[in-house]
Amino acid sequence: MKPFTQYLQEMNKVYEFSIRLAGCDVDTKISEQLTTALSAYSVESVGKPRRLPVQEHIDFPTIGPCECHIIEVALKYPTTSDQVLQVVAEKLNLPRNSVLVRTKNEDMLRTPALPSKKDKNGSVLTQAELEDIADAQALVGQQRKDSMLKELVSRKYEFAATEAAPVNTPPPQGKISPVGSYQNSIPTTKRKK
Repeated sequence: MKPFTQYLQEMNKVYEFSIRLAGCDVDTKISEQLTTALSAYSVESVGKPRRLPVQEHIDFPTIGPCECHIIEVALKYPTTSDQVLQVVAEKLNLPRNSVLVRTKNEDMLRTPALPSKKDKNGSVLTQAELEDIADAQALVGQQRKDSMLKELVSRKYEFAATEAAPVNTPPPQGKISPVGSYQNSIPTTKRKK
């Protein structure tokens, strides 16, 4: 049996969720709307919406480039992220594919870390490897196309057959026509005595 202090700690536990809304108009009343929508789960706090830049988000591949908002929500009642997603989508009249709900820990684990970019000296366009225009034309210009076509024409292809197939041999002739020679027998319905 659990001690009373453990029951007391579980009763005061707060369940934190991160709600992402993509392609939706988020106004100043969104915090009030979320509070009323999630009132069944005894809302502890609703954070201010943070706006992410317009880009293609990994979490919303079907929407494309859009503006995304993240809202942190803390609930007192235990629930799952799927239940919160369902309530938010229904109460705020949002499509389900534009709402994503994760727990706080899950959101931290799934957020991909951006690779560190090495600082380059100067502009990329002024690098020595891009300065030689004649070399670039040799790789993709008309001369390269012509040389590729000549190479394809001059290739020798090997075939598995060594002997030539007979030319214009007539198909075998039979005495029975292949079309309409055989007729299905139709059963008679009369009884024989």
